[in-house]
Amino acid sequence: MKSLPMTNGFSFERFKWVTYRLLVINKKEYAFGIGGTLIGLYAFWILMGVFGSQQTLQENSTIVLAFGTVIYQIGGYVLTASIFSELQSPGSAAQFLTLPAKTGEKLFSGWVISYVLYTLVAFLGLSLLILVMSLTGNLLFDGEFQNLYDLTKIYLNNVVLVYLVFNSIFLLGAAYFKGKNFLKTAFSIFLFFVFMGILMIILSNIISNFAGPVMFSWSVYPFASFESSGIFKKLFLQLLYVLPLTLLFLTFSYFRLKNRQVA
Repeated sequence: MKSLPMTNGFSFERFKWVTYRLLVINKKEYAFGIGGTLIGLYAFWILMGVFGSQQTLQENSTIVLAFGTVIYQIGGYVLTASIFSELQSPGSAAQFLTLPAKTGEKLFSGWVISYVLYTLVAFLGLSLLILVMSLTGNLLFDGEFQNLYDLTKIYLNNVVLVYLVFNSIFLLGAAYFKGKNFLKTAFSIFLFFVFMGILMIILSNIISNFAGPVMFSWSVYPFASFESSGIFKKLFLQLLYVLPLTLLFLTFSYFRLKNRQVA
């Protein structure tokens, strides 16, 4: 068996084998989840084409892709929350903790699987679904060949950045909680937004007593609210606080995972 290099710094070789191990362990769940979702979306599109005579094929495809992006995010959060599931079981925790890899390599492996690889596979699958729907519509429903570019923009617009931030939050939940990680992380996010909403109301009332009525405008997805004529300028403005937030939660995840390594 090939031995892994024992270096003090980050080892790409160790990272590669940890990533490969996680993918092999969960390959059936990932394959069934992504494959079943795409087949289900395609079947839903077929049913709308047969029975939904009030809508065009383009509208049906838009609805299906909207569902697809929602499933992409929810499914990704479930996957992310369970990425360190071995730590939750006394029978498997020792196997994960004694892996010949550093904490940063394990965390980076989990992030690459739950964000980079998952996003690439999901969007390639959705793009393939667009092509199949377009060909099917042309052959079975006598529809025109659909504009792939317009349909692709549906799930590329802001979705990747939203998932980037919340993926890091659920990755922290995967390392922090011990059991029911997805539900506990989702509930924590809900409580945070409730707290922020109450805080905004209190601040608004306090300030209005001194300076008159004040209207607060606050969005759950502030990085999706910029308006700019330039696509790259808008993307740059969004990244200004998407990346710091992501790095912050990844840093918290690293220290939490490191603490559990020595616990």
